[in-house]
Amino acid sequence: MSQYFENDKNLKDEPIQIHFTIQNKEYQLQSNTGVFSKDKLDTGTKILLESVLKEEKNPSRCLDLGCGIGPVGVVLASNWNSEIMMIDINERAVSLASQNIKNNHCKATIKCQDGICTEDGMFDCIVLNPPIRTGKKVIYSLFDQCIEHLKGNLYIVIRKQHGAQSAMNYLEEKGCVVERIVRDKGYWVLKCYCK
Repeated sequence: MSQYFENDKNLKDEPIQIHFTIQNKEYQLQSNTGVFSKDKLDTGTKILLESVLKEEKNPSRCLDLGCGIGPVGVVLASNWNSEIMMIDINERAVSLASQNIKNNHCKATIKCQDGICTEDGMFDCIVLNPPIRTGKKVIYSLFDQCIEHLKGNLYIVIRKQHGAQSAMNYLEEKGCVVERIVRDKGYWVLKCYCK
């Protein structure tokens, strides 16, 4: 069975719509097989979004790293007047994210690539729900990339049982100031900035 971080050309095409509400605003997104949390908004993503919207007010440049079908990018773009970039390695997810941005009358730059590139520049805000199934090496590499491209706050959601404390320790060892701003349903939301 293929994973949401792989590009499997043999996946069935089974389009579905997902609906969710964040801060009393309703959203509708197109989804399909072969993407992360294909049939609903993931609990961690919902907790992350609610936390980021409370903490941040219109950062000038924001990155949704590992955007999937685009719930984070869509919600942030519809609430902020910010330059939004969305990145994912999964071609089908990126195609759906483009469609979802358009359908929700939002603007964002969407890229299909493995992580952040030098030319992507610096961001005032980076939002990440790390792809846990890829393993620690990949996740910590994404953390490193975030730190290199960060001039504001990085928000990460991670379950306690999936290594939230060790992620926090790693970021602190890298010179970040890390605060756990939310603990809900087994998820931690970490807010980090570089000294």
